[in-house]
Amino acid sequence: MFLRTMQCLLRLHEETAPKMTSNLRDRRRQQTAREIQLAALRLSIRSGYAAVTTDSIAAEAGISPRTFFNYYANKQAAVLGMPPQLEPCTADWIVTSKGALIDDLALLLGRMLELKDLDRQVVRMIEQVWDTTPELMAVFRNSMDNIALTIGGLLHARLGPDRQAEAMLIAELATHALSHAVRTWAGDETMTESDIPDMLRQQMRQVGALLT
Repeated sequence: MFLRTMQCLLRLHEETAPKMTSNLRDRRRQQTAREIQLAALRLSIRSGYAAVTTDSIAAEAGISPRTFFNYYANKQAAVLGMPPQLEPCTADWIVTSKGALIDDLALLLGRMLELKDLDRQVVRMIEQVWDTTPELMAVFRNSMDNIALTIGGLLHARLGPDRQAEAMLIAELATHALSHAVRTWAGDETMTESDIPDMLRQQMRQVGALLT
């Protein structure tokens, strides 16, 4: 199963590997998105989230307001940053894999985090802001719900047409476990990013044990 997963990811890389100029453009875009997010977080911590505007974020990041909207729809999105993304190849694999579902989910979510390029400092800053800003937590939960819907649809395809409710429950559990594991990682310097999938797997197993 692990070998099949790696082959899938390798095939995706080979099929979609862009030219060097595209790679550089993508890296610059990711860096600009990160700089905008950091600017939004710094302002929110320094001045209070309510006082922050998209114009002030743009000024802090050294970009134009128009450029800001090329990356984020509003200040809430800028504070929270880009949500994790799911590769098409990985999505195809989770539907057809014959491996243990709990292990496949841990691999899937772990891969999503690899693509996001987690930053411990950024996660801590987000927590610092949303502790005093309930509306941000609602936006974050909506983002996680969208991820759960996507994963739930894939699990529904994998488990069969009569398993939609179970597929969604598993997807929601997995995304909650993902959020908890990332926050734990951010606060624990001894954890590495590669420890997060193991924590996900452990948390889901513990919930399953409580239900039996």
